[in-house]
Parts: sequence; C-alpha cells; structure tokens
Amino acid sequence: MIAHAEQNSPKVYTTAISKGAGMIDETRRLLAVWNADESLDDFARRVQGEGLLGNSTAYRTRDVVRRVFAPRLLRPNDQPARLLKAVISLGLPGRVFTELFFVFTARQDPLVYDFTIRDFWPAARRGRMVMDTDLVLSFLSEAQLDGRLDNEWSHNVAVRIARCVLGLLRDVGFLRERVRGRREVVDYRISDEAVALLARELHESGATDASLAEHPDWGLFGLREPEVVQRLDAIAEQRGLLVQRAGSVVHYTWGVKSLEELVNVLAR
Repeated sequence: MIAHAEQNSPKVYTTAISKGAGMIDETRRLLAVWNADESLDDFARRVQGEGLLGNSTAYRTRDVVRRVFAPRLLRPNDQPARLLKAVISLGLPGRVFTELFFVFTARQDPLVYDFTIRDFWPAARRGRMVMDTDLVLSFLSEAQLDGRLDNEWSHNVAVRIARCVLGLLRDVGFLRERVRGRREVVDYRISDEAVALLARELHESGATDASLAEHPDWGLFGLREPEVVQRLDAIAEQRGLLVQRAGSVVHYTWGVKSLEELVNVLAR
C-alpha cells in the first residue's frame, strides 16, 4: 500500500522543486539499478562510481539521491519506487511511467500539487493557450500573504521556482515549447494504463467505491469526478476492472488482487 500525505494537514510550500525539477530520465536510470535492500549512502556511492548521472559530482549525486529520489519515491515507504521499477521492467509505455512519477512527485510537493489543481487546469479549461510564469507568481504571492511559504521569498527566488514548476509540467507533457520560453498548453489526456493503476493504488490506500472518483489526485490530470467514472467505465474489464452503476451509486469490482498483478495484466 502506498501511504498518502494527509490532505487536511497544514501545507507549507518550499523551494524543494529547485533541487530536481522533473529529472524524469535521471529517475528512470536510478530506478533501473535501485535495490530495496541497499542503504541510501551505498546507493549514492554506486551511482557515483558507475557514472549513472553523467559527470555529476559526488555532492550532487548524494543531493539527488537523498533530496530528490528518496523523498519522491521512498517515503513514507518504497512502494512508489517498486511500482515504477515494475512499470519499466515490464515494458509499459513511457508515458505511464511519467504520469505515475508525476503523481508521486506532486504528492510530496504541496506547491506543485496545489498549483496544478487550483490554477493550472482551471486556466487551461478557461481556454488559456500559453502559460507564463505570471500565473505561478500570482499563486505564490497569495501563498505568501496567507502564510503558506516556508519563509519570505525574494522576487528572484519566486521566478526561479515558477520556472521549475512550469518546467516539470512541460516534462510531464502538459506544456510544450515550440519556441524557447513560449509554453503552450497541451490538450492532454492521461493514458488508460495510468488511470487503471492510479485507481487501483487509491483503492489499496483506502479509497472506497464512493470516494474513489472524488479523490483530489485525479485533479493532477484535470479530471473531475464524472470524467473519472467515465474513463474507468471505458477501460473496463480489459484493465482488470468492472464498473457497475445504479443511479448515482458506482461499484467497482477488481479482477486483480493487487497493484503488482495489475501491472502484469497491463503489460500483456
């Protein structure tokens, strides 16, 4: 089971995103050689020794392993790392890895999580075609006023963090840069495989049939409750799930016993 951060706990925004931004390709390389039984220090030394992060210094390698890789995929347990490693090893499409990676990254960074759900997707639904740092800076300005920032940020720091957030959304696929610096909003649709895996993960983490489609994680992909139910209904049994409706009541029957089994089903 993948434990989730308390949704109702006080949220404090930090500059953590500046340590790693997306780092999607780097994370794939790290997961390919990650061993659950190895300590973080030993893992970092092996990553450095084998040059898995290119010419990164020993300090930078330890920083990436301890302050980017571990918080996103090993805390409070290593189930996210195990899931993503299975997605890689069983050959699921690369975008499935990226989508799940984004969920785990956003869960550990309230700034990314809240901005994506509260500002990015609403702006996209309103028809905004280009996303500049002004939207993130406005979000950060409000956060500073109501005490959500871990300290008072200078304008330069805020701009740097805004660029990092938009860079992550670009790396995930929500934005594209045809021209450097011009971030165009993409009409993005989360993959069927990621929908099934996220639904199963939420189910194993305690979401009931009544609450599954209401979970805020779906908002990371711009999905609202009716759209979630429609997507789950559409992927249906070939993805290990049967959706039954009776008026406003929805019941989910799983044809798999675990998240790991579902990854194997999707890889066939």
